[in-house]
Amino acid sequence: MEENPQPPDLKADDHPSRRYQERLLRDPGDHEAWQGLRRSYDRMAEDWREWTEDQHGYDLAVCEGLRRVRPAEWAVEICCGTGEATAAIAGAVPAVVACDLSLEMLRRRVDVPGVRWVAADVRSLPLGTGRVPLVVSLNGVFHPTEIVRVIRPGGQLLWCTSFRSGTPLYVPPERMHRLLGEGWTAEGGHAGHGEWTLFTAPGA
Repeated sequence: MEENPQPPDLKADDHPSRRYQERLLRDPGDHEAWQGLRRSYDRMAEDWREWTEDQHGYDLAVCEGLRRVRPAEWAVEICCGTGEATAAIAGAVPAVVACDLSLEMLRRRVDVPGVRWVAADVRSLPLGTGRVPLVVSLNGVFHPTEIVRVIRPGGQLLWCTSFRSGTPLYVPPERMHRLLGEGWTAEGGHAGHGEWTLFTAPGA
């Protein structure tokens, strides 16, 4: 068996999730795009966990990125799916709030001690402004306005993908950096087939 098999060809450039993400970056109020994403992940939920477990190093980028984050008393994971990266986050942070819009994904989640699971839209997170020390996402939907709102001054955002630009929801780190706004800093790297970027908010 190969130690590092090739990543799956998800035809990311033409994938519906890529198109929806681009629409949402242009217009966060595009309700049709949000509903399209939710429906697509609801449909994939039944086989999602089985599929991700077959992907070599699916959460490696998260594990590597977590080694670089500052100590945090709690973290929010957005677009958590069925919990592919949640155990790694919970192993690094004392308390985790894991959020996803898809109820079908959440119903099939793994049990991870110390995690509170919440059905939540990344456009409107049930969190106070400027309170979160660490936000983490693996293959998530990028919504910069809400991320900027919830992260505390000097807080951090760890954004990861499993297959770099081959990930359907991929947004280049340089573009994310611009969208987050002035004062943010960034560092990043690769792990397996994945990519991690650690952004730090101004005000540290």
